Amino acid sequence: MNTKCRLLRYCFAATALMAVHLLPVPAAAQSKPASAKAESSAKSDSSGVYLLGCCSTNEELQKFYLGLPVARKPTPRAPDGHPDLTGFYDNPFNTTVKKGADGSVAFTLGGGNRKSPYKFPTPEMPSYKPEYAAKVKALFDNQYGASTPDDPQYDCKPMGVPRASMIPLQFVQTPKMVVVLYESNFIGQTYRIIYTDGRPHPKDLDSSFLGDSIGHWEGDTLVVDVTGLNDETWLGGAQGHTEPGGPGEPGHQIVETHALIHSDQEHVTERYTRHGDMLVYEATVEDPVMFAKPWVLTPRHFMLGIPPDDRIFESFCEARDKSHIVRPSQEDQPKCELGHSVLAPGDAACRN
Repeated sequence: MNTKCRLLRYCFAATALMAVHLLPVPAAAQSKPASAKAESSAKSDSSGVYLLGCCSTNEELQKFYLGLPVARKPTPRAPDGHPDLTGFYDNPFNTTVKKGADGSVAFTLGGGNRKSPYKFPTPEMPSYKPEYAAKVKALFDNQYGASTPDDPQYDCKPMGVPRASMIPLQFVQTPKMVVVLYESNFIGQTYRIIYTDGRPHPKDLDSSFLGDSIGHWEGDTLVVDVTGLNDETWLGGAQGHTEPGGPGEPGHQIVETHALIHSDQEHVTERYTRHGDMLVYEATVEDPVMFAKPWVLTPRHFMLGIPPDDRIFESFCEARDKSHIVRPSQEDQPKCELGHSVLAPGDAACRN
């Protein structure tokens, strides 16, 4: 694997080899309600602990993000009047590194000594048909924390759609196409072309990792139809993607733990909407072979890079690390961190 890291935020390969569990939910600390009235109106998670602030639903999540100052800035427009998606997007993210007495190194992605009033909703998961749900569970149970050699990205394969849509990425918009450039430590640099000149999908389309994308504008939203996807990618995985935090906070990880396999009948409808310096990504994934119903992703939010002249780094991939990725065993289970508590190996809460 490429060992270059962007400020330690994307060192997932190192995390995998050192068997550190990527947080399955944001490591937000819990805040006590200020009053009985606040407690009665606060949301409650499955543990019964009340958490003030955002969010319990995707609707609340969107309202929260679109209320941030970066999203309330004027939205730049292209000469044709459509919103200009052009730019480099990269969410701020916090990583802590600790060295143990035995010399081991722990990377806590999205961690740090911070208290937060925010509780973000659990991301949506695909509804697999029973026979495929069993396969997904077997794959998930065979992960060590955030990693498994079963993950196709460790073979340097492009991540597919919608998995590739995570920061850092860059958009280049013209009247006839939108080009999306991806940076990844696992697969190296890759790109997609979204044609917006009115052409249809090719009739003799061969399947590929990123498929064929055609887009059109619905108001201020670029709607993209993606077809021709092969079945050699995963939909998500335990490493997830980075979302912006609340005001004054670094980002956190959103992890679609059970969004894994799909068939070559996968069909994706994407929606890109720019609000000021924030890009909102929405997608609906259909798979008549494996899904009981379409999978609607929890919306993703990408912030314009700071400083504005930030850009994609050169990256490459060499598939050399798979043999070193640890698999869980009865004697060796990954620990996980929820809030400020490190749970014992095998704790059921680590697997939720």
